[in-house]
Amino acid sequence: MFSLDAPAGGSTATRNPRRRQRTTSDDSVALRQSSKRRKRSFLAPDTFAPPNQLKPNGHLPAIHGVPVSNGYPPEARKHRDVSVDTTSLAIRNRGSKRIERERRSSKQDESVVQTKNDNYIVVQDPNIPDPLRDILSREPWQSEISSSLGHAVATTYNQAIIWCYRHGSSIDVTKPLVINFPKLNPKPPSPSNPLPLGVLVHDSSAGEIALLVIMPLSGYVTYWESVKQAANADLVRQKQQVLIGSIGGLLSGEAVTRITEAEPDGFILTTSNGRVVHLAVRDPQGRPQISTQYLRSNTSSGKGLLGSITSVFSASSWRREIAAVHTGPLHGKFHRTCIVATAQGLFQAWELARHSVKTLRFEVDVKDEIFAALQKSHIRTFTDDKKSDFLVLDFALFPKSEAATEEYPSHRILVLTFIKEERVGTYNLVDLRIRDGSVEIDVVHPITCYSEGQHPAQNWNSFKTQLLLPEPAQMAFVIFDKSIVLVSLARIEETPSSQIQIESHTLPDTFQEALYLRQEDHDYQVVGCCSEVFRTDPNKATCTLLVHGFGMAQITTLPLEEGQSALERSTVTVKSKMEQAIFYGEMPYNLFDFNPGRSQFRIDDSELEAAALEINDSIMLSSSPYIPAVTPSMEYQLVSRATALAELINYTSRWSLKLGTRWQLLWSAEKMTTAIAIWRTYNAQLSSRKQERETMLLPELLDMIHAKEKVENRPERGETDIVRHYLIHDVWRIELVIPWAGKAVKELYDEGIRDPATQLSLINQAVDIQTCSMEAAFAFRAANAEVYGLGKDMIEDGIYQGKYDSLPEPWTSILETLVYVKKLADDSREMALNHADTPGSEDGGVDFEIVKKIAADNPRVVHICCQVYEERCRWLKAQPDAQTKAQGDSLIRVYHQVRRDLIVRIADLEMPNEGIRLAERYEDMQALVDVLERSTLQATDRLAEPGLSESDELDYSLQLESNIKKMESYFTTYGSKWANVLYSNTITHGAIADLFDKAGNFQKYLTLYFRGKPEYSKLSWINEVLAEHNYAKAADALMAAQKQESSLWSKKIELSMGKLALLAAEEQETPQVKGDIAIKTIRRADRRMELIDIQNQIYAYVQPALMQALDEDARFKIAIEEFGLHTTKAMPTLTTIFEQNIAKLVSCQALDAEDIIDILTLINDDIQHIDDQGFSHQRFFLALKVLTLTGLGKLDPGRHELHEKIIWRRCMLNDDWEALNRTEAKDDNAVARETGATALFQTLKTGFEDGTFDIIQPKSPSSILSAGTTVASLRTSSRYANKSDSALKALAQDLEKEDRKLEDAIEKGRLEMWWKGILEAAKASAREDADRRGLEMAKMEMVKRKVAARLGLGDSKGEEVYTNGHAHHDAPMDEQGDTQMG
Repeated sequence: MFSLDAPAGGSTATRNPRRRQRTTSDDSVALRQSSKRRKRSFLAPDTFAPPNQLKPNGHLPAIHGVPVSNGYPPEARKHRDVSVDTTSLAIRNRGSKRIERERRSSKQDESVVQTKNDNYIVVQDPNIPDPLRDILSREPWQSEISSSLGHAVATTYNQAIIWCYRHGSSIDVTKPLVINFPKLNPKPPSPSNPLPLGVLVHDSSAGEIALLVIMPLSGYVTYWESVKQAANADLVRQKQQVLIGSIGGLLSGEAVTRITEAEPDGFILTTSNGRVVHLAVRDPQGRPQISTQYLRSNTSSGKGLLGSITSVFSASSWRREIAAVHTGPLHGKFHRTCIVATAQGLFQAWELARHSVKTLRFEVDVKDEIFAALQKSHIRTFTDDKKSDFLVLDFALFPKSEAATEEYPSHRILVLTFIKEERVGTYNLVDLRIRDGSVEIDVVHPITCYSEGQHPAQNWNSFKTQLLLPEPAQMAFVIFDKSIVLVSLARIEETPSSQIQIESHTLPDTFQEALYLRQEDHDYQVVGCCSEVFRTDPNKATCTLLVHGFGMAQITTLPLEEGQSALERSTVTVKSKMEQAIFYGEMPYNLFDFNPGRSQFRIDDSELEAAALEINDSIMLSSSPYIPAVTPSMEYQLVSRATALAELINYTSRWSLKLGTRWQLLWSAEKMTTAIAIWRTYNAQLSSRKQERETMLLPELLDMIHAKEKVENRPERGETDIVRHYLIHDVWRIELVIPWAGKAVKELYDEGIRDPATQLSLINQAVDIQTCSMEAAFAFRAANAEVYGLGKDMIEDGIYQGKYDSLPEPWTSILETLVYVKKLADDSREMALNHADTPGSEDGGVDFEIVKKIAADNPRVVHICCQVYEERCRWLKAQPDAQTKAQGDSLIRVYHQVRRDLIVRIADLEMPNEGIRLAERYEDMQALVDVLERSTLQATDRLAEPGLSESDELDYSLQLESNIKKMESYFTTYGSKWANVLYSNTITHGAIADLFDKAGNFQKYLTLYFRGKPEYSKLSWINEVLAEHNYAKAADALMAAQKQESSLWSKKIELSMGKLALLAAEEQETPQVKGDIAIKTIRRADRRMELIDIQNQIYAYVQPALMQALDEDARFKIAIEEFGLHTTKAMPTLTTIFEQNIAKLVSCQALDAEDIIDILTLINDDIQHIDDQGFSHQRFFLALKVLTLTGLGKLDPGRHELHEKIIWRRCMLNDDWEALNRTEAKDDNAVARETGATALFQTLKTGFEDGTFDIIQPKSPSSILSAGTTVASLRTSSRYANKSDSALKALAQDLEKEDRKLEDAIEKGRLEMWWKGILEAAKASAREDADRRGLEMAKMEMVKRKVAARLGLGDSKGEEVYTNGHAHHDAPMDEQGDTQMG
């Protein structure tokens, strides 16, 4: 059935469908219209330049070359080619019912362009009467179009419907003529019962449009001389006005298949059995009469009666398949040539004359000649056995056939052939000339753009493939039932370049293209077609189609532009194909299917990407000929471009585009969406402004943009609207508008705008521009990421989560945008706060509604600011160069602080819930805590204000309650992530007691928080003891606390408490402290206690010298003066180290082990004060002991060895070995006394007495040379791993000076020799002291036994009594242990 209600729009033949109503009641059909009644075509004759004079040709191979520009001529852009009903193009998926209502309600004043390119344009003809839809939707029908009359007829089983499809007819376009048939068709309607055939002609006698209808099977003929009179009469009057007859001689099952108009009042009929019949509707005297005559060639009839009878019953003599019948133009008075072609290639030419004998002029079989030409010229080779698969489908006579008056005229014919192959059927156009029974093949045009495996079988009512060759015969139209092929017959002009291409076999074919009718949702099929004469421009070829389910359409070829050759337009480019699919493929009820899967046109990926980007640019620049640059509705123009961009990605998504190309297409679509949002916002601002002269920000900021960054509008050319001009030409760089929204406000302020109301208005407009644009861009990206091949889940909050390393800088996060979005967030908030309490507009002040709107929009601006920051951070971090990566790292830190500040400040606008939502979105726990805290304080303060209304009191109370519930819920939602920030914030505010008092159900989070925060170990052990009762964890916390402790006293207390906690844990039998674990922990604590004791010994040594100091500074100076003499200015680095450590010592700060070693080995012990503890003799041994306590021997051997050598070196350098070596005039006792007083002897002796040197071996002088004297040797110690080379170099220089002193001592003081003797002497002295102590202990043991014997106690009791007695009595005892009395 007809779907004639497809949307109407612009025309190619482009006649104005508006017509004047007839003012007369003339019943006749005016076949000729006066010039006044003709409507001017929308395409003026001078719209296109006249084409070159071309000669038909087409024997050249097909081209698959480089795509050329396929845009429409610039002059044509002024002509509309879209419907007035613009919604059908821009808005999809609205539902067929709504579209139908919209289309039915329109006046269909213009034709709808279905597709166009450089070579042709296809439009839908709107001149289809509405009642025709209803009539033809109820039953089967077929149609015939009369180009000469401008009318069409559709026949059903019971009636004929006639309507005018061309302007200038007395028939009302909106009311078709309906003629009911007499009961001449006895068979009921069925697929096997052919539909009646009807044809419209000009009746020469009546001078009106006549209708001939034939019942194919029965042969009944009905002829109406005036269709208008017949339509207006009833059946009785119709019988009086109609001429009825029949075709005699039809065999059983034979049916009439086609009617062709011949000479006036005559017709040529073809039958299904291959017979040709001449039918006349008037007798020789011109009276109405039906008469028929079968046309038989002389070769098929025998002589005499017997021959006639034989010819009738011999089917082989006439049974054949008629391919086509066409008649030439009239020549003479009533003469016309009729050419009949069979499917097997037999051509007959009949000379027809009115009321005279029909003469066969020639009969020739062209099959062999055509097949031979195909074998020579075709791109595929055909073998002789393919002759049986050869068919002639149709032919067309070239117009203005020469030699029409010759006795034996020549006929130039274009033949459509088909050769059936196994997989692909091949179509060809053969240009041949028949003269005097001979055949001359001129040109073969292989149809390379279209092929079918099997030519569709023709049934009774199906459409038969037709070849149309409208004037000027430069383009052939092959009309299939579901497709159309256009083949250019233009000859390539001979030029030097074309000659070279011919010789190299690279000259392309002239233009060819196949158009496929849409089948998927509409099942369009051609039911009728005809050639038209484009009388306003004879260089254009036009054909009209009648399509089932669609309506009427016209295909018009476009002439070449001035100076353009046929070769330049020969190639169907990728861009042209894409433009057709993009701009027309998705139109509702479009006739064609541009799906590349149906077409045989092959598209290369590189060509596709280049074409896609070119089309994309043309849309962004408004340079595409398919979208008007200037329209009454700016929004429509933008939406049309956005729709085209959407269709572009839909089309290209079938290929694998490069990631960069997909991003470029996506960004273009985002910018177009942004432009639409900006325009809608601006349009709303214009509509809502209260004063005509109110300052509008968008025109101002566009005017401020530098001329190099926009296309300047020219008022002298009528370009006065800067906003529309920018949105037409500069959408591709619309990212500049976003920062300028903020910059322009500042510029206007600087220019002198001081009025608060104007300032607020400008800020409000700037916020609107930024929010609408950025929100539209990010929302579009999120919604369409999958369409553009970026992944289904790769967009989060509008931000791409994939890799940015191969992407250019995103337009939504350029640096200027980042800066000014953040600035506008601050400025708009401050502006709202500053005017929150100002007088309202009724008092002549600012508009408080604008103030509230600015405040309400601030969270949106903050959200956009976060999106911009996040995207830019991601892009910077992904760049390959280190400098840009570092910028990304820095920006991330800035972003986190900016985000927190902006979100928290939202609470100042009394919109805490908005701030909370943003903090939740980004899971910014610190911002969430701060917003809740600020909101709670605000609500608390407001509730304390006197005179608060009940509603406000209720609101603030509910806010407090909501805050508490949210805080509790966040423990479940975010867990430790929330708890950690909340607890840190509480500690920062000094509310430590609240942590323990209000932990409640969330105690586990508090415990986890403390255990994960070593810096809060002093609080953690309290929590472990009081809340968790976990003494093992308390011990761990105390041990961790002492590591961070700077106070020596506190460090000692924490170690002691840690040991106590471990003992308590052992009593609890805690698994963590069972066995070796507790022992090892206690031993570590003991070692640290020993380090503290050693530091206390150092302090006890220096403390007497500090007694006279008045303050800390004085204590430090005295300590340096008294004990720092050992390090001189010659060793600045060591001096600095010593001063730093001595400062910590005198202020009772805890020193680490290596600092203690430095003090012990560098301190001056030559001072004159009491040393009760013998510190000066033990300090080097203590340094070795500290080194042992660190455990570096196992953990870091290199570090241990370096320190050990330095300790021994400084120990040896403590004495003057040159003086000691001068032993002249000294006895042995004096020498022994001097060497025994050296630090080396004392250290060795103490070590042997302590047993230390039983484990480690003392270092000889020669073994410690060069220790730490180079940067490389210092690097062996992990202590100096992070030190700079310059710092280590300075330290190495000082240590090298020590090393040189040691070398002097070895060389001049013979230290190496003395070392061995002193080592043995120290061992011997240590043994002697040990023996003496042993004797003393033996004597003591003997005394204990004697006391026990006298008291009658055992050994243990005696020891106890002795000990107690010794402890409680100070009486002296004699050598035997008796108490001396008196």
